[in-house]
Amino acid sequence: METEILKAFKIYKRIVFTADTDLSFWKSFLERAIDEYCIKNPNNIELFTSVFCAYNFNLDKNEGYLKSSDNIRLIEKNNLKKCGDDFFSSISLLLILKNYVAIETFILQAIHIKYFYLQGSLLGNRKAASRINNEIKAYLKEINIKSDNKNNRHIIEFLKSKSTSISSFLSSKIRVDLDTSWGNFFEIISILRNIIAHQDQVVTSDTINEIKSKGKILFKNHFITKKKEVDKANFTLNIKNTSNFLAFFNDFSLNIVKLMFEEKDLKFLGMN
Repeated sequence: METEILKAFKIYKRIVFTADTDLSFWKSFLERAIDEYCIKNPNNIELFTSVFCAYNFNLDKNEGYLKSSDNIRLIEKNNLKKCGDDFFSSISLLLILKNYVAIETFILQAIHIKYFYLQGSLLGNRKAASRINNEIKAYLKEINIKSDNKNNRHIIEFLKSKSTSISSFLSSKIRVDLDTSWGNFFEIISILRNIIAHQDQVVTSDTINEIKSKGKILFKNHFITKKKEVDKANFTLNIKNTSNFLAFFNDFSLNIVKLMFEEKDLKFLGMN
């Protein structure tokens, strides 16, 4: 079992560590590069222009003509910093999505090894992941616990039913100065996953209130909302606190797996 969980951890680590490191380096490097560029070039100049376009294909004549909209995206020296911040905010949101999938896969892989042992990895294997999810739901039904698929709550309920230590961990605060438990943190990132993947970063006031009910200070410190319509807003990640927020992902997943395997320390995963 140890060999298999270490393999699963190696896959998780490769996915999240490479992306987190690249984001931190390039954000820091480009911020300095932009500052130096602006000092050397005090006057405003146009740096890049693009238009939205697509080919209009005529199947009868087997030909196509390039069509474009009137919208033009202009990047110039005076808005270079803002464009850079917008870029890294978008990348950070995609990284939340990527890291969430990595957490979900890692935890399901650990459940698969610990409780429903089968050979092979779940990575890229949707049928295997579905099979483990079905096993989890069947187990919850056997012990008369309602299986709620929303935000992967069935996974959390399964883990709580299997371990009092995990249950205690999920009830504890992620940091002493924050009002969010680890259980609510997983609920929050599950909600964020849906917003990023399916709602184009647009949230309703009800969704914002739902997130705040699970972690008001966490949301305030790490996210920015801008009103779009009467009952809707765009949300972005506060890029100043991106690394801090993403660090919670590792804390959550590694400690859950540690407790799942009844270990006292992360050394069993090679963390010294």
